[in-house]
Formats: sequence, structure tokens, C-alpha cells
Amino acid sequence: MNGRVRVCVRNSDSTLYLPGKQGCRKGDRSLTLEAQGPAGPAGGPGSAGAAGTTGATGTGGLTGLTGTSGLTGATGASGLTGATGATGATGAVGPAFSGYYGAFYDTSIQTNPVANTARAVTLNEVTDGQNGAMANGVSVVSGSRITLANAGIYNIEFSIQIDKSDSGNDDIDIWLAENGANVSWTNTTQTLVGATAEKYIAAWNFMVSAHAGDYFELMWSSPDTFMRLVTVPANVSPARPGVPSVIVSVMQVR
Repeated sequence: MNGRVRVCVRNSDSTLYLPGKQGCRKGDRSLTLEAQGPAGPAGGPGSAGAAGTTGATGTGGLTGLTGTSGLTGATGASGLTGATGATGATGAVGPAFSGYYGAFYDTSIQTNPVANTARAVTLNEVTDGQNGAMANGVSVVSGSRITLANAGIYNIEFSIQIDKSDSGNDDIDIWLAENGANVSWTNTTQTLVGATAEKYIAAWNFMVSAHAGDYFELMWSSPDTFMRLVTVPANVSPARPGVPSVIVSVMQVR
């Protein structure tokens, strides 16, 4: 039969002995021996001991810490620049602008011998490049007709010096005519006061739309026969130029 025997092991020389009633001696250690049954008959196999039961599966170990991220690799080289696209078509050429102009004046005294009569303002310095007059596509025909050789929008500016020698208050009207006909709502009335030898300046402008060959005239009238467009000659102390009775500038704007 199989059994278990408890023995003592002497500490000094490892000799085995059975313990007494008080157990193993002080300093020795106890040992349990497993006794086996008698051997089977000769030539026959001994009986095998029973297989022990499988032990329980141990608990899984803790998951290890995640390792640190590796360094970012270097940025790759930039790709080549793509080819430039084709140039777009050239836009249409805008209309040409020539910029026609004229600058004229008058050195005479223009009188009003008959009251309430429409009179054309005259200009006697009108030749391009002479005495300060300039002309390019604009000319003065028949002494008063500001003629435009080319169609367009024009600005006509003028300055007229006026005086009178009699007493009382008297009016003068100045307006614009186109191709011999008065232009509506272009008149302006100025009133001159008394015979004080004062000189008045009438100065403003007209914006006109013209066809090639159109002409324009500045017109004036007064009920006073002493009214006039007056010029003043050059003077001295100090030296100074004469004053035209009329100055006209014409400029194409479109």
C-alpha cells in the first residue's frame, strides 16, 4: 500500500530519523516521504499511478506600455512648377481720341449802335501759332463762327469784358447759337449799374454735342446803346499785357 511517513533531517549531517513525541529536534527540519506499494510480479508491468488533475490557468499579465512615436521623416522636395498657360487674346482697340482744340480772342471794342439787336461776338486773333492763338480741328469762320471739323463732345468756354458810359441800370444778354439758330435755355442776363466806369466780366461755359462741320456763335444784345464789349491796351508801371474784349477756348472732351 502507499502511505506517507514523516521523518526528521538532522541539520548537521542530513541523517534521517523518526521524530519523537516532541517532534524533530531544535534546528532540524521535518520531511514527509511518500511510500509506494510493493512491486508487481516479475515480468509484469507495475500499475501506473493515477494522473493528477490539470491546474487552473493563470491570469494574463498586464499589457505593456505603448512605445513613443518615432521622429517624422524629412519633407520631400517640391515638385516642378507647371507650364504657364497660354496668353489670352488681345482685347479690341478702343476708339481713338484726337483731342481737337482751339484758343482765340478779340482785341477790338464791340459796340451796340442799335438797341435790342442780336449781335454775334467777333474774334480777330484766330490763326494757329500767331499771337497766342491755337487751332487743331477747330477754326473761326466769318469772324464769329466757331467751326468744328470733327464730330464729338466739346466744351466751349468764354470770358467777355463789358462796360457802359451812361447812367442808370442796364441789362446785357449773352447766349449760344448753333448753325445760326438759338440754343434753348443758354441765355444769361447781367445788369450793369450806373456810369461808374466799372468793368464787368461775363464768364461761363457750354457743353455741346457736334456733328462734323457744325458751327457755334456767342450772341449778345442790350437795350442800352452805350453797352459795349471793351478791350484795354497794354499798359506800363508796371508793364502788363492788354486785355482782350473776348477770350474763347474750345476743347474736345469725347
